[in-house]
Order: sequence, then C-alpha cells, then structure tokens
Amino acid sequence: MTPSNALECTLVHDIVNNGDEHVAAMDPLPCPITIAWAEKDSLVPLEVSEAVVRERLPRATFAVLPESGTLRCLSTILAVTRVAKV
Repeated sequence: MTPSNALECTLVHDIVNNGDEHVAAMDPLPCPITIAWAEKDSLVPLEVSEAVVRERLPRATFAVLPESGTLRCLSTILAVTRVAKV
C-alpha cells in the first residue's frame, strides 16, 4: 500500500464505529497494519494488548516501543517512526 492509497483502508472506521465492545477477528486484513505498543503501559499491559492484537488482527505486525510508558509512547516519535519504517 502506498501513501496515496493508505486512506482507502477502513480499519479505523470499522473499529471506531462498532457499537460492540468485541471486534471480530480480521483475517485477512483489509490493509497492512502495524500496532506499536508501549513496553511499560500501565493502563493496558503489554501482555494483554499483544494477546488481543494476535487474536483480532492475526496477520498484523505487533511492535514494542522499548522503555515507553502509557503516555510517553505518544511523544516517542523516533521509536514510532522506526517501527513504522517511515
């Protein structure tokens, strides 16, 4: 997928507009997906988030942002861009 057609992916729309708490597994994925998670997230621990991602997005790439906490991962731009390979 190129940046010009990245907006064609409706994954965010599908998840955000789903009234249920559970989102059914997506396999195959509608577009390439990388989930980056903070290693030291205190709200949703890494082990929990990784298990949910593996269950619901089985072909997605799951990457860990080293030494990042819940909010720090939002400001760790270099780590995020390395994971996203932008």
